[in-house]
Amino acid sequence: MTERRPRVSIGLPVYNGDAFIAEAIRSFQAQSFDDFELIVSDNASTDDTQDIVREFSSTDPRIRYLRS
Repeated sequence: MTERRPRVSIGLPVYNGDAFIAEAIRSFQAQSFDDFELIVSDNASTDDTQDIVREFSSTDPRIRYLRS
């Protein structure tokens, strides 16, 4: 069985963005077009960015979290 791919992939680079990352993700989730994946690329944040994004990705399969 093949995995379905979204029509659009969006990359969101972030570093120590805990003050804004939740709002940014909610903005993507609120779009009327929903056939996308949001790939959050974290450049080793030292704040709560990782926890925030992982919480969103645990409930929305369109959100992927990658940490460098």
